[in-house]
Amino acid sequence: MKKALRITLKVILAIVFLQNIGLFSLIHNMPAERQAPEKADEGKEDRKFLNEKIRNAKNLGDNYGPEAYFTDLTEIRLKTKNNDFDRYAVMSVSYTTNTLLSQFNQNVLRHRKSESDAEYDKYMTRLDNAREKCLNITDPEMQKRDMEFKIKTNSPTYWRDTFISILAWLLNFYLKNLPLALVLLWIWWYEDKNKLSINNPLSFLICLILYPIVIIRTWTLKTREVARIFTMSVDYKRRQADIFSLISDNEFADIKRFAKSNLKISDYQGYLKNRGLSYRHALVPVMAATFVLLLTSQSIGSEVKHRSADLTKCQVCIKAPPDFQHNDSNQHEHISFAAVLPSKQETIFIMTLVWQLVLPPTSKRCQGFQTNPDPIPLFV
Repeated sequence: MKKALRITLKVILAIVFLQNIGLFSLIHNMPAERQAPEKADEGKEDRKFLNEKIRNAKNLGDNYGPEAYFTDLTEIRLKTKNNDFDRYAVMSVSYTTNTLLSQFNQNVLRHRKSESDAEYDKYMTRLDNAREKCLNITDPEMQKRDMEFKIKTNSPTYWRDTFISILAWLLNFYLKNLPLALVLLWIWWYEDKNKLSINNPLSFLICLILYPIVIIRTWTLKTREVARIFTMSVDYKRRQADIFSLISDNEFADIKRFAKSNLKISDYQGYLKNRGLSYRHALVPVMAATFVLLLTSQSIGSEVKHRSADLTKCQVCIKAPPDFQHNDSNQHEHISFAAVLPSKQETIFIMTLVWQLVLPPTSKRCQGFQTNPDPIPLFV
């Protein structure tokens, strides 16, 4: 089985899996977001409306009570629900509501500190009534939904039916993805053993039956192994004379052997130290310098392009013999782009540095010793 075919099969499995869990239908059925209208005054009246709310709340000060706050909040929510704010004023809605809430919250805290418990309870009763009135206007169906939900949850069979529905969904999910798991486990077997025939069909069948556990365990182990290989590779490079040198096949195979073991990273560091390999480089400063070099080259390139355009304009204005103008233009072009901008070789060198620092060495480039991972655990 060729590598391209295996990759294609894995991509198809991933797409079918996403289809089975309903991701594509969820995206398809998502309601389209309504675009705010673009009014002729570019939102001046809407901003004036919002600013007036803030100004009125500040003028009332301590007298900005629950009735006034929830009245303002109701009007703003209704305009938002009806998509009545101009697109240039929509960004001010959140700021206005937060400002009004801050002003009202200060008044609530002041009542809590300065009034007795009986007076504060009356104030909170006013607050609850004003909030309920606001909800009845902005969302009149909410009380109906809450009442239906309470009746449903108070039913004696509600939790039993809920549990049964969850089990039915899990069973449907398990059966729907069982063929995908069969193909995936078979691909993993072929990648490990390089043959399609299964040595132990019973063990493979057990793994297939327990495929959610097997797949999650395999991915967890692979993720841990890749992370340990990357960490150990970086640690090994920091001890070499040249931090950007490639790791040989045998060295990488040695790293993979340690990564698959249960040894700690500190044990691997001690192993390198016993071999006489001590730290020679600091990785973070090297990475920072590399990225600064990349950013600097881009900024220099944009500046040189701008200056080159100015030089071209100046050359058009100067009257000179044809031969002289032709030579001078070539000279300016050579100085601007060939001498100042990074050359192709320099760009490739910089990209190679970043590649060596950020990405771990691939198994294709470093074959190493014969590996023997077993992504499908044998139970019998």
